[in-house]
Amino acid sequence: MAPAGVHLLVALQLLPALAIGVLRHASASERTAGGLGRAARADRSASAAEKSAAGSERAAAGARVASAAERLEAGAGRTARAATTARTTRYSASSGGQDTKTTSLGKMNKMGVTRYKRQARQKTKRSDGKFFWPDPVNREGEVYSGATDLLDNISWGWHHPTGVYSTIPVGSPLFDDEQNIYIGSDDAIRKFDVTGTILWSYAPRGQLAAAPTLMLGSSRRLAARVDSEEVAEEENLVRPDWASANESANPVVFNQFKVGDLVKVKPGFGYRADGKDLYKAGDVGTITGVMQDGEGSRAVISWTRSGHKSMVKLHALQDRFLRVQQQRTEAATLPSMLVGSTTSGFVFAIDLASGEELWVTWASNDIAGVKGAVAGKDGIIVVATDKCSDRYCYRYRNQTNPLTPGNSKVRGLSAVDGTAVWEFKTTSPVWNMVPLWGPDDTVLFQDWEGRLYSLDLLTGGLRFKVGGDIGTHTHAAATYDPGHNIAFALGMRHYNVENYHMDDAIGTDGGKYCNPYVAPGILINCWTWPGGRGFVRGYNASSGRMIWDRATPEPPASAATGMLTSLGHTRLVVTMAFNCRFNSPSQIWALDPNNGDIRWMRDGPTLWTNQCAGDREGADIRRAMGGRATCYPNSWSLPVIDAQGDVYVGHQVGVLQRWGTPTGLGGARNVQLLSTLTTGVAFQDASIAFSSDLMAVSTCTSLMVFQTYTEQFANGTSWSVSHDEYSPSAGMVHGDEVSHNISETPHIVPTGAPGSGSSPWDVR
Repeated sequence: MAPAGVHLLVALQLLPALAIGVLRHASASERTAGGLGRAARADRSASAAEKSAAGSERAAAGARVASAAERLEAGAGRTARAATTARTTRYSASSGGQDTKTTSLGKMNKMGVTRYKRQARQKTKRSDGKFFWPDPVNREGEVYSGATDLLDNISWGWHHPTGVYSTIPVGSPLFDDEQNIYIGSDDAIRKFDVTGTILWSYAPRGQLAAAPTLMLGSSRRLAARVDSEEVAEEENLVRPDWASANESANPVVFNQFKVGDLVKVKPGFGYRADGKDLYKAGDVGTITGVMQDGEGSRAVISWTRSGHKSMVKLHALQDRFLRVQQQRTEAATLPSMLVGSTTSGFVFAIDLASGEELWVTWASNDIAGVKGAVAGKDGIIVVATDKCSDRYCYRYRNQTNPLTPGNSKVRGLSAVDGTAVWEFKTTSPVWNMVPLWGPDDTVLFQDWEGRLYSLDLLTGGLRFKVGGDIGTHTHAAATYDPGHNIAFALGMRHYNVENYHMDDAIGTDGGKYCNPYVAPGILINCWTWPGGRGFVRGYNASSGRMIWDRATPEPPASAATGMLTSLGHTRLVVTMAFNCRFNSPSQIWALDPNNGDIRWMRDGPTLWTNQCAGDREGADIRRAMGGRATCYPNSWSLPVIDAQGDVYVGHQVGVLQRWGTPTGLGGARNVQLLSTLTTGVAFQDASIAFSSDLMAVSTCTSLMVFQTYTEQFANGTSWSVSHDEYSPSAGMVHGDEVSHNISETPHIVPTGAPGSGSSPWDVR
């Protein structure tokens, strides 16, 4: 173990990158889908040139798993893509991924893995068939314990082998049922075993747009269901009496078609009514019935993509549609998978065992990222799509870029093949959209104005929509407490001078800055900034009735519920601070979920630079690599509460913290910071995952894995970096030096209002 007084600065960026064994994902042109006419996008295909052991012939840099030409499944309604280049690289003992036993402690191997302790451990497999940590918010509850000492419990870590800033992780690590670890990043998704041996990597079609999720294998194929109100509207649109169509269970045969068949619209055909697309070329629908009227027989078709129904004369069916063979639910059985989305508009699934692509569908032109998460349950994948580009994402503010990135739709897709099941357009765009499983087969989430939604998971029908402050913007995501059946929405209060507690934050005339009718419109001052007051609101998750409303002195960042064991009660842990902005103070609160009462509050670190930790240092390298220049995460990561009732959370100044009460002490006044690890880089919005005896954390550059048990390793060997050996760049976190005690003294005294040109937090 590390001797006393020696600080283990884990952030793996401290180690020099080796120049050998580089795994690069070369650009490969992507074929467009048949019938879609979509412009080709450069995708990343995995290739590696890695040397084998001395004296042996050069081994393949990983078995390339060629994706077969994707089949246009009848009834799938999915986008067909021909992938002729390998996207998955698998690693063998000779490829450099297994040289961990011979690699010295503290030395990075060819795959970017560095071990800090020598260990030999066996996989722990769950017996109930579930995953240890399937998604960023861990819907399985707080079952496992975290690392007791964040300094001494580090086991191994990973960063990109060409350098720490060569890629940016997306979302938290994930654990499957055998404790294998999956981590997504801008260039690839990688799978590691418990010892840090990389098993495969998958290059998606573009940059990840949201944190991926793990799903158990499913053979269920769901057809779209239509909300009753929408059906009624559509009936009036098409014909008032068409609902009397004969939808007999006995198939009615007409020409080559019959009731129950799936049909696909031929190129060049489509139909609109009252400004709505009932169907268009490539859409798939089901013939649900046939009716007779004075003009002859008509087939009633229910369209999967739009949810609309339409009537078509029988003699026109063959001209407009192709009959496709219907896929039975029992015929499709897929293995456990990882599901994700990309900014180029794709949603995909890959096999957990092999890393092979199972299916991919083109959900929309673009998806805004990189925030939020994909989620899946009961054969339905919930994902935010359709990057906002209309007036709903326009800020109406006096600034260069008037558009705020976000997504305008939430979609439900079949987990079997990516078929569209339903879609829902939100009132305001969603940004950090994290689907939550609510009561009675519902899915809960919020938009960027703090408005809470409850949808039927299987149909996409709206159960309720409540709250939200129009014109505001938050990076926070909603959370849900199933024990109390309360959903919590986080957001900002309406912008005006009364909602800012800093004396010279935006001046004295709130109406002047926030009134869009006074030239030159709403100024940038009237936006979310440090010192802006926010809210946390508790709603009954079944009815949408608001139970309580609590104001916050800083913009809320994230929240989670769990049992704080030392206190003996379930608490809502809320973090707050504005992200990546000079003079951003932070706090962490514990609230009573029943009424919002504050049980304890503590001050967190203050960010004294205009960028989150590590973004300034890595910007040029990331641009040179063709990726994002900055990570730009939330101010706090999603807090995670372990089985002992301790709270683990990462902060934008580059510190990982463990909050709790010392052994033998209880009560809110005894909550204190038990352990801290300085990394020098900020943490992802969701960054912490637990499994049995392991804890994994993702920063904006690296993956860190901790042991959570207390036993010593067999030989007791460890490796560490002393604090004196590390020379950070000036102003990297909060000043000219890095310390485990974050300075609370500002280096610059802010003066002037944001937007005045004299304030350090003006946009540069």
